[in-house]
Amino acid sequence: MYEMVSPVFKGGFGVTNMQGAAENGESVAFASPGAFAGSPASEPSNDAASQANYLARRGALGWSTVPEAAPAALAPFVFSHDISPTLESTLSETYDGSSYENAGRDGTAVEVFLHATSLPDTLSSWERVGEPIETIDKEPSPDLTYRSADPNFCHLLLTSGASQAYLAAGAQLYELDRGCGGAPASFRLVGVNDQGHSISAGCGNASNGVSLGDEEVGNEFNAVSADGEEVFFTDCFGLVSQLFVRLGGSRTLEVSKPLGEGDGCAEVSLCAGAAGRAGAVFVGAARDGSRVFFTTSAPLVGEDHDSGNDLYMASIGCPAGEVGCAVAGRVVRSLVQVSHDPSGGEAGVQGVVRVAPDGSRVYFVATGDLLTAGEQQALEGAGRAVPETGADNLYVYNSLADGGAGEIAFVGDLCSGYQLSGNVEDIHCPSTSGADAALWTPGIPETEAQTAGAEGQFLVFSSYAQLTASDTDSAKDVYRYDAQTGQLDRVSLGEGGYDANGNSGDFDAEIPLGYFGGLVKHQYELANRAVSEDGSRIVFSTSAPLSPLVSNGLENVYEWHEVPGGEGSVSLVSSGSATEPIEPSFFTISSSGRDIFFVTSQGLVPQDTDSENDIYDARLGGGFPAAPAAQRPCSGDACQGPLTNPQPLLVPGSVSQAPGENLPATVPVVTPKRVTVKCAKNKRSSHGKCLERKARRKAKRAGRSSNHRRAGR
Repeated sequence: MYEMVSPVFKGGFGVTNMQGAAENGESVAFASPGAFAGSPASEPSNDAASQANYLARRGALGWSTVPEAAPAALAPFVFSHDISPTLESTLSETYDGSSYENAGRDGTAVEVFLHATSLPDTLSSWERVGEPIETIDKEPSPDLTYRSADPNFCHLLLTSGASQAYLAAGAQLYELDRGCGGAPASFRLVGVNDQGHSISAGCGNASNGVSLGDEEVGNEFNAVSADGEEVFFTDCFGLVSQLFVRLGGSRTLEVSKPLGEGDGCAEVSLCAGAAGRAGAVFVGAARDGSRVFFTTSAPLVGEDHDSGNDLYMASIGCPAGEVGCAVAGRVVRSLVQVSHDPSGGEAGVQGVVRVAPDGSRVYFVATGDLLTAGEQQALEGAGRAVPETGADNLYVYNSLADGGAGEIAFVGDLCSGYQLSGNVEDIHCPSTSGADAALWTPGIPETEAQTAGAEGQFLVFSSYAQLTASDTDSAKDVYRYDAQTGQLDRVSLGEGGYDANGNSGDFDAEIPLGYFGGLVKHQYELANRAVSEDGSRIVFSTSAPLSPLVSNGLENVYEWHEVPGGEGSVSLVSSGSATEPIEPSFFTISSSGRDIFFVTSQGLVPQDTDSENDIYDARLGGGFPAAPAAQRPCSGDACQGPLTNPQPLLVPGSVSQAPGENLPATVPVVTPKRVTVKCAKNKRSSHGKCLERKARRKAKRAGRSSNHRRAGR
């Protein structure tokens, strides 16, 4: 059932950006150039900074919209926006100034504001976080960019370029602490040692220096822990960077080093030999900060004997034997070479595809064969594919398996070109125009892969590889892998086997991009979720007509849902007749799988009569009570009302009033009287009855019977 989420009237403009849907599917944040729902008027613009933000909430009778734009008196130039997973809070980062033009050109300070969406969109409901932050030289247009935060916006992380100095020179990482625990708000450096001194003086290159997670490769996934007390960052030393964690704003640990080396050294890297080791690349962490993953060619454990690139996992927590400890007392408890080759060969880690939210699983690609001989034989015995040395092999590592010892499983070999996986010939890579390298290449901030479940049990991804027997074309298809059962399913099928079960053309199937960026709305996939939390429902788009209902030949949205004992079932979500394609970045599914939100210019409900983009919710069991029919306006004499007090109209054959009808005043109402007829003596019969009256009654009955026959009774 379709529900229209955005309002009918949008100031003459459509929805330009669906920023996020709450995890419960009951509210949606979006942006539009138009001014409506009480938002102050503004000049329409395609510039995201000048567009207004709105929040739509679902009620018993429909969706209602309220503005969520920081008032111009507070934030004339908003250049960064974020929302909490519940959509109960929004964040706006702005330059100071008296107008949009003035702030963008002459603003000398950065300000951050928070707003509780349960409050009206007024000046008093926006909270300034700390004081305005100015550069040391108070130069215009300061370069201080909001990067990430914990989901409650208690700890905000911002980065500056080398040309802007706030507390220190060079490219830096800062923490803006709101003081949610009762302490005063503070603004402080992150990349410092235990004595508060900068770990490095910077590299003289704004693209390096201190950064959240690893900005150089575009990965900040869970670089800020959910409680905000752990911040993972990289700092450069000449041409290499190492990975660190800042604990509670008071202590720093180097993570990418052998255990025990340099422990207890307040100078951190200076006595740990960081500059002499191969660099490390942050690739993701657990939301609670208990696990962090990185790649390096440095051998950090005894069993790492090769010089190739490896994937490592560091566990962070209280020292051994301690049940609980303060945040500043945490240590690197263990270091595991995830990509360990049991045969002693090089793992050849190409990159990481996805890290589970709790960090217990990580999906990655390596050219080495990381299975034991027994594991290889088990796969072959089950008739399943096995990894080949030199191929682009997709693996999953489960740190909780085997009693906590961890284990690796093989998912499948991906494609690097036509009939090629890595440097191995592979006939199951039939595409002459596409490859899967974007799934794992460092430096790409988003990818067509997402996980479902806190432990990352399901991986949903798009691939050109023919990974199942049902995939026989050269187009890119969507797959779901279940790490618990090892089952791999193709998702982009035809509805009931339609369109050769999705194999009749060369149209790729895509899912919304999964982000590695640090924004909270990206960390929680609020606007781009492709799979329900239980992995049973997946949304994707394709121009292939996978349903007989499709007639437009354009990009449409479909849903795959799990069918026990089968390969799943596909249904059309969008209308299939729209005149504009549905963009993959413009649809998302709620964590429960009940709601699929998408943007379209097609009117899918009667009240949507314009041609502007709107947000719709394809909701299981959705819909609202029908609105009462609008009362037709009167015209002419009908507007004057009755001239006299009307009398009831008697319905023939009944003594009740006809509903809603009145007798015209010009028609008199006559009440019949009883008439007594006496017989003359000469008309009385031998039975004592009046023969003349009897004849009249007989004639009357005959006439009534004839009338009844004409009425068809």
